Amino acid sequence: MVTDAVRCCMLRSEVDLSGGGVLTAVTAIGGLLGLIFSLLLLAKQTRDVSEQVRASNTLNATHGLDHTLQSLREIYFKMMEHPGARAYFYDNKPCPEAGEERERVLLLAELFADMLTDGLNVTSRIPGTVSHEGWSDYCKFIRDNSPVMQSLINEHPNWWPGLAALD
Repeated sequence: MVTDAVRCCMLRSEVDLSGGGVLTAVTAIGGLLGLIFSLLLLAKQTRDVSEQVRASNTLNATHGLDHTLQSLREIYFKMMEHPGARAYFYDNKPCPEAGEERERVLLLAELFADMLTDGLNVTSRIPGTVSHEGWSDYCKFIRDNSPVMQSLINEHPNWWPGLAALD
């Protein structure tokens, strides 16, 4: 059984913060405050880096979309050089059976398929945008209204898997 005197000495030694005990307690509290401050600063820096990465990804995706739209403009310019070429992609006009016109239409179809696939890839990476849905609709329209595109995609589904998979 512990006597009252021993109990009193034990309490006094636990509470006694004179001398080195105070310095130890202050140092421990200072270290704890430093740790808390460091963790808060780290959390803020992590959030800032996350926002920068998100902004960078959006910017890169936007540049990719600009490239895709530039490719589309180039295809349109090629179509303007050859009146009637647009009908092969928008008006269900069948691909010519032979000749130079057939080669031109097939080449345009491959360019179109590459550009449409690039657009599908890029728009799927832009967070929080409706661009992907709109681009998918455009791809479906071209595919569904162009016998040459349908034939090309059916012959080589692995070349343009995004276009082949559209429903």
